[in-house]
Amino acid sequence: MRTVTTPKAHNSGSLARIIDGRALAGALRQETSERVKQLASCGQSVRLDAVLACGPQSAAGVYAENQGVACREIGIEYKLHTLPENAGFDEIAGQVLLLNKDEDVSAVMVHMPLPAGVDPYKIYQLIDPEKDVEGVNPSNIGNVVYGRSTLAPCTALAALAMIETTGVELRGKKCVVVGASNIVGKPIAALLMKYEATVVSCNKFTKDLASETRTADVLVCAAGVPGLITRDMVRAGAVVIDVGTTRVTDEAGETKTVGDVDFDAVRRVAGWISPVPGGVGPMTVAMLLRNVVDAASGR
Repeated sequence: MRTVTTPKAHNSGSLARIIDGRALAGALRQETSERVKQLASCGQSVRLDAVLACGPQSAAGVYAENQGVACREIGIEYKLHTLPENAGFDEIAGQVLLLNKDEDVSAVMVHMPLPAGVDPYKIYQLIDPEKDVEGVNPSNIGNVVYGRSTLAPCTALAALAMIETTGVELRGKKCVVVGASNIVGKPIAALLMKYEATVVSCNKFTKDLASETRTADVLVCAAGVPGLITRDMVRAGAVVIDVGTTRVTDEAGETKTVGDVDFDAVRRVAGWISPVPGGVGPMTVAMLLRNVVDAASGR
């Protein structure tokens, strides 16, 4: 973990400092762009191939197109392989295996969701671990636990990087992670353990969840439940990282994206807080791009 200036103690009654994911992502993209140029100067191309099987007009399809724009902005070649919305396991698996073998392909990812009846886990197993830029292959997930990960899940890396910017020394700190999904909550907990933090894993069903979250020096919320974390559940001065993203409709009929944290209320007690949108989301995309370059560099 790089050295940063330790923040001043949080003053009671002041607002938490915002961890600006957009600004951090911009800096990381610039750094990644420079690495792409360095590789190009050595004759090394960088290319991400993505597989989409849920329709170009779907939310995943729109994300895939935006991803292509993000790649091209920093010099990464991007190829999207669009399969039928009713594609079966064999067709999707076949495409992944072809990309694994293609020496021109630096990195491979598969957009979710997959067509009904196709098990994502079985597809994840097929992605070459050295090209698995989302860190979803079971071998890469296992390497996170062993502390030997080279390509870890992007959201987990994003959350850790945002904690790092606060200057909080993780060793010995109490970290509570709410949410235990295989590619978000569990990897975040494992990465925090790597820095010798004391980690407690919870979920939305944890009995008396507030009694756990109130003890946290660092609170990471990844349960996917809007407004789950309220002001009375947060310790004064804590670092709060909100990974949740849920689309909701407000009283005025407007659709917006919200996190797991009651932002306005929690900001009055926390020391640091990441917003939604504008927090972990942009950093996750930037981490994906960094993983692509890491994969290309390792070839």
